[in-house]
Amino acid sequence: MSATSTSVGNNDQSLTARGKTHKRYSSEDIRLVQKAHSSSTKFTKVVKGNSMNGDLLGSVDKFIESIELKLDHIESFFVTKQEGKSHHANGDSDDEESYAMLQNLYDTLITIKNSVFSSSTNLESFSTILDEHYGGLLSTIETPETSGFQEQLLTALHFLDAKINQFNSMVEAEAKYLLQDSNAFEASKLSTEDAIKAFEVKFHNYEQAIVEGSQRLLHYHELPFPWRENPFIIHGYRFQSNHLHALKSVCSCHNETSNIWTHLFGAMLMTYILFVSYPQSDLYKIGTTTDHAVMFMYLCASIFCMGSSSMWHTFNGTANMYLRKKFVCVDYTGITVLVSAAVITTEYAALYHHPVLQAGFMTFSVLCCIGGFFFNWSSYFDRPESKPFRIAFFITLSSMGLAAFNVLAWEKGLTHALSYYLPLIRSFIWYLTGVVFYSSLIPECFRTDVIIDKRLPSEETWSSKEVYDQLDTYFVKEPAHTDKRSSFSSLWWVDYVFASHNIWHIFVLMGALGHYTGVYEMFCNIPNNA
Repeated sequence: MSATSTSVGNNDQSLTARGKTHKRYSSEDIRLVQKAHSSSTKFTKVVKGNSMNGDLLGSVDKFIESIELKLDHIESFFVTKQEGKSHHANGDSDDEESYAMLQNLYDTLITIKNSVFSSSTNLESFSTILDEHYGGLLSTIETPETSGFQEQLLTALHFLDAKINQFNSMVEAEAKYLLQDSNAFEASKLSTEDAIKAFEVKFHNYEQAIVEGSQRLLHYHELPFPWRENPFIIHGYRFQSNHLHALKSVCSCHNETSNIWTHLFGAMLMTYILFVSYPQSDLYKIGTTTDHAVMFMYLCASIFCMGSSSMWHTFNGTANMYLRKKFVCVDYTGITVLVSAAVITTEYAALYHHPVLQAGFMTFSVLCCIGGFFFNWSSYFDRPESKPFRIAFFITLSSMGLAAFNVLAWEKGLTHALSYYLPLIRSFIWYLTGVVFYSSLIPECFRTDVIIDKRLPSEETWSSKEVYDQLDTYFVKEPAHTDKRSSFSSLWWVDYVFASHNIWHIFVLMGALGHYTGVYEMFCNIPNNA
């Protein structure tokens, strides 16, 4: 690397005084530049009284060494991306605005590489480059009039380094996701150009969605493809790069609010039963320690399931796809735990007087639950086209309880077995009714306030020329509203309440409560099975 030259001198020209850009910056960029300013202020105080020029030049040298290593990784992405865009020259202004956010970072780095790395230069030239691309953002920092050129330049350096790290983190997270998902558009079978094209399609409008998502809720057609799930839910989407903002959104209004709170309420209700209602019940007074352990296990599983569901719906608006997929796996794990716990409680009660069979059936159910975790955390399980498989998996898991029913029917007769299991009928009805809503997307599939565009290219077609050439048609500024949009009967409100998933949540809660009351009665009737 060429030595960075020397001339800071008495330059008191403000780095941001020449800011002439009018770009729109995200709240995350503003946060980064404020943090960078804080770091540069602390650094200035530390070196106060010493040779500021030497320290500043040292920082620039260190930064350039770092940037040279990082730039190759980023440059390869953008060079290929630019080649792809040359074949997609008909993109509209929205596409250009979305791409410009990342392009601005790339332009800054390339300019620094060509102008600073190639020959000795002074710090004023270096600051001019930074100001050209990020002067508007740096000018948002409120600094004292006495703030010197050195401190402002350090702020710019710290910000740019953080921005590079942020971009690298996004690319690395995507790479990690691709490595774990062998089916993710079969990257290894694609040419380099097709792989980058698929990457661009997958993250089309990503940066713009982050910028807009930091200011407002988005609609369905603003989301990158992997974030699109239900084409009938149009408005109220969060797209956040900050987990704290996602956590705060629990108390705000968006299209996941009702999903979060139905199961948060359910978790609180089950917690009340666990610590207050059940310990004060008549069954608790006559039950054994093992009885209590099994009942507590079910209640804890219910709380875990409800909490996992609320957690997923709180953080499913994250802009990090790798983490988003992990959050939904937590949700599936919670459902698996609840279903398995429900089966174990019935096996325990039905086979109460057959301890060997009881232990064998319950052990098998635990093993099936553990095996289910591998399904829950597989990349295939969460794919949109895998929805029928997910439903079949959970129904199959719950049907394991039929084995204990068959044993009881063989020993005591079918009539006795049906009578003993009758209290669970409430739970079955709740769950099965909920599945109908969940699988059929009722009632939102009947909404008439917007024209529904259900087109969504599969991951296997992301690198295809057809999808690439028509990419802009999947992203529109506003959904196509009809003249019925203001009518209550148009079902516009399903974006926020009583959509199929929200109804499913309510039925799951009712099913969990129904199972608790049913098992409670089964435990009370255990002596009749002797």
